[in-house]
Formats: sequence, structure tokens, C-alpha cells
Amino acid sequence: MKKEDVFNSEINPDFISDPLENLNTLVWDRGYFKETDDGVWYEVYVNDQIKKYYPKIDIKNNEEDKATFGNFNDLMLDHYVSDNQITFFEPKGEDRYTLSELTDILI
Repeated sequence: MKKEDVFNSEINPDFISDPLENLNTLVWDRGYFKETDDGVWYEVYVNDQIKKYYPKIDIKNNEEDKATFGNFNDLMLDHYVSDNQITFFEPKGEDRYTLSELTDILI
């Protein structure tokens, strides 16, 4: 499966739905992943404590947020304010802009 196939319901009807284990509970409430030939999609949900520190992440209009979060691949924040959800892609072989790095930023 290719990276873009994750959101194709005919190819991947479950989307990003494999449960992540061993998430840092200081940051995350829960999380899911889907491995593809190109890398891994993550859909993670910050806990209420992190949401207090980051009530909104706006990489389009806030320069600080853009500098902090803007380099994560295919970052989607459409459901962050309403659902605490962050979705992004980690290409194979990537050693920056990973789930681990996002966790470290938010702690």
C-alpha cells in the first residue's frame, strides 16, 4: 500500500486504525498508525493536560507554531481543536519529524 492509499476506502477501509502501544501518557490519550510501503501514518490524540498548553496549533497564521510543527510531513490539524487529533506521515528512513520528536516537543 502506498502512502496516499491510506485514505482510499476501497483499498484501506479502516484508514489509520492500528492501535499504538507504549505511548507516553504525559502527552497522549491514545493513538493509531498505519504502515505503508513509503512510511507510517500516525493519528494521535493529545491528553487534556497538553491541550491546556496547546489549545490551538495554527501553522498557517502563527509563526511560532509554524517553526515548531511546520516541518512534520503531511501534518493535518483539522480536528485538533475539536478532538485533540494530530495526523501526520513519517517517511521511511526519516530520523527527524517523528512521533518521538513530536512527543518531545509537546512535553
